[in-house]
Amino acid sequence: MNVIEVKNLTKIYKLYNSPKDHLSEIISPWGKKFHHEFHALNDVSFNVEKGQTVGIIGQNGSGKSTLLKIICGVLRPTSGSVQVNGRITALLELGAGFHPEFTGRENVYMNGALMGFSREEMDRRFPDIEAFAEIGEFIYQPVKTYSSGMFVRLAFAAAIYVDPDILVVDEALAVGDMRFQLKCIERMKEFQKSGKTVIFVTHDIYSVRNFCNRAIWLDQGMIKLTGDAISVTNVYADFMKFERDHDANLMTVTKESKPDILSIGLVRVMNSESCEVNEIEAGKPFAVKVEYRLHEEFEGVVGGVAIFSKDNTYVCGLNTKLDNHTLPSKKGDYQLTIHYTASNLLQGTYYIHVGFFENTGIVILDFKSRAQSFYVSTNSYKAEGLCLLDHKWEINSM
Repeated sequence: MNVIEVKNLTKIYKLYNSPKDHLSEIISPWGKKFHHEFHALNDVSFNVEKGQTVGIIGQNGSGKSTLLKIICGVLRPTSGSVQVNGRITALLELGAGFHPEFTGRENVYMNGALMGFSREEMDRRFPDIEAFAEIGEFIYQPVKTYSSGMFVRLAFAAAIYVDPDILVVDEALAVGDMRFQLKCIERMKEFQKSGKTVIFVTHDIYSVRNFCNRAIWLDQGMIKLTGDAISVTNVYADFMKFERDHDANLMTVTKESKPDILSIGLVRVMNSESCEVNEIEAGKPFAVKVEYRLHEEFEGVVGGVAIFSKDNTYVCGLNTKLDNHTLPSKKGDYQLTIHYTASNLLQGTYYIHVGFFENTGIVILDFKSRAQSFYVSTNSYKAEGLCLLDHKWEINSM
């Protein structure tokens, strides 16, 4: 069953170089145009089935937010149609739909009324919303006094506790502290398990791979690719390497983390004799040891190690979730070691990035860029590039 049906959706904005041009176009007796058109969306069509979690990816300006606003009824399309079957609620721009002069409580009730709930129904839901938001007495203050973190806390709580069939999230969870983000993720997982539908917009490919079962790649207002989350994000990541010399994957995360749940300690490079080194011999096995502290019990920790070349080329990124390796959840000090059984890296300097995440990849527990480096040495000239591939030559006469 389709809960969202998008057909031939187009959104065109008229852009003017100045307000004077807009006025000139309005009063022009010959109907002269003083604007140029920008296609935010261009003939977009797709369906979303009940129970799917769909990640929408694409570069800035690709039309992601415009698409969500039209689906949620905030914007009207220039042409095409959107049919939504079920109650939909959204976290778009912070505070969207909130009246700045109203208190948090008043905005919650107003939001509920817009969703079709009676005051009695909202009376029953409000204690849960208030408890989830955790903003204390501020819920009785005008929302214009809120910080961005308070906005997203109240907005998420109000959205999730009106029991929607479809939840739309446009990167709002990037705001706020780590613990609240984790709480939101757990709530969204419960939402998934109950068979509800989620549409999730993000720039983080790793989050889409781990949280979504389907992905849509928008590019310049058009769908470039749609399909299962892994296939689409793999192609998108490859595209981004060439477009921006940037792979938005696990180990290229640049968001700041506050290591109050987990903190990374020493990172060491070890040779095949288990000695700490800063130089390894080409072709020999080596290991990377990461010390970390889990400050409290936490389920679903994912650890990752990535290797980058000196010119910041992404050589290899691995993590414990990809290899089905479960990390401890109890509070304590640990050492995570990844063994590279054979190194095909060619001579040069390489850098190690280390990160720990919760298991959807949306929330960073701690991350260290260029946590350590090592040099690959060799006394022979075997190849050019980054790595030596196993190979053989063959020649035949024609």
